[in-house]
Amino acid sequence: MNKSHVLSGIRWTLVTSVFRRMLTLVLFYFVARWLTKEDLGIFRTYCLILGLVSTFGTLSLDFHYIIEQKKSHTGLLALWQMAAVSSGLGIILLTALSGVIGILYKSPVLGNLFLYTSVFLLSEILRKTVRAMAARRQQFRELALAETYNVALYSVLSVLALYFIRSVWVYVVIFYLGNLLEAIYLWSKNSAAVKRTLAILIKQRKVLSLSLYRFRAFMTQATLVSVVNLLSGNAPILLLGLMIEPVYLGVYFFASQLIGVPVGMFNTAVNQVFFPVFAGKKDGDITAMAARYLRLVGNLGLPLLLLFTYVMMLAVAWLLGDKWSDAIPLLPAMFLLFGSSFYSNPIGGIPFIKRKPGWELTWNVASLVIKSGAMLWGLRYSFETAIWAFAVAAAVTAIAFYLMSMHLVKLRFSSALRSVLVSFLPVLVYTPVLIVISRMSGLLSVVMAVAAGGLLLAGLNVISKGKLKADIRMIVSGG
Repeated sequence: MNKSHVLSGIRWTLVTSVFRRMLTLVLFYFVARWLTKEDLGIFRTYCLILGLVSTFGTLSLDFHYIIEQKKSHTGLLALWQMAAVSSGLGIILLTALSGVIGILYKSPVLGNLFLYTSVFLLSEILRKTVRAMAARRQQFRELALAETYNVALYSVLSVLALYFIRSVWVYVVIFYLGNLLEAIYLWSKNSAAVKRTLAILIKQRKVLSLSLYRFRAFMTQATLVSVVNLLSGNAPILLLGLMIEPVYLGVYFFASQLIGVPVGMFNTAVNQVFFPVFAGKKDGDITAMAARYLRLVGNLGLPLLLLFTYVMMLAVAWLLGDKWSDAIPLLPAMFLLFGSSFYSNPIGGIPFIKRKPGWELTWNVASLVIKSGAMLWGLRYSFETAIWAFAVAAAVTAIAFYLMSMHLVKLRFSSALRSVLVSFLPVLVYTPVLIVISRMSGLLSVVMAVAAGGLLLAGLNVISKGKLKADIRMIVSGG
């Protein structure tokens, strides 16, 4: 695969990702107006449970196939067999347990959704399978277009349908129809390979059992990492949801969705540049790139996210009235939660690169325990305190993960810690400025906040002797 093809794919991914996330943010405005808080809580819980089951559905064979070095078709055959078997078993399981799920999460509607729509698990596992095929073949453009068609379809259909029928059922069905469209598009782009694989599967019935034994160590560890990551990142929904009403989950989902959109844009952009080259670098080169990444986070990512959070706190009241006013106090906590994720993404791939996946698994389990414990402690006082406690614990564990990753590439702890502390400085300067600006009238405060943010970035570029501008150019150009 030549370099120009890869760079072209990176640009496609970056541009379409920004477009998709902006479209999602616009759609969310209508969804938040037309659906209730309970509806949003039910929707998010449904998606996460289905996502959790689909993770077990492939047992990480999709990830193994992407990184597999050999040209053998064994990995692909095993992936397709696992997809077929797990889809059927998963649908039966979710349907049978639908009533239990509804009771656990205090929502008969959620239970009925799983009773009648568990078939969507088939499209989710199919989507994972064909995405793995496309990724293995480095079909960057096709992957970007597939996701874009997905988002465009469900965004347009959601606005049209929810205008007339304001029901979480409509939103769930349309959302997964978009995912199905993505899977069908990627299937069509790999139809020849799919047909060959299915033909071989008919003849080789023992491939799955052999592959499960051969890949058992990788599958076990990688699947555990994925599951723990999902639980750790979504504990306020999956774990706290067992103790509180769905309406609170809707408030949390609303706040997290608002702040999570720009973080997704930033992470997508930097991942395309930093992560792929980490694997081929020596320790010294990795630490140098990590330092550059951290400089970009401190000088650009965190200040812009703080500005976005401030604007959203004002915009929620302006655009949506009092309906979502109880989500506003959670937005600064979401800044802390998602802002700290910069310190573990794309740095999070280093343990795998250094052949230490067990370190990541151990750390993720510890992180899950710490964040869940903090959240449950906070719940003793209030829901808002629980979310803040979760966010603070997430920030501490994310920064600690960065320090651990730097230890793996032999960077001294003092140097790594100094880099982290320096990255905080721009936000520490910008925060009191925003506090002062918040006393101004609405529109004026936004203008002043943007102007102050622009001056901050310009000053940081001068202080860094043009390095900030060079870093931005690198991300935009894809390398």
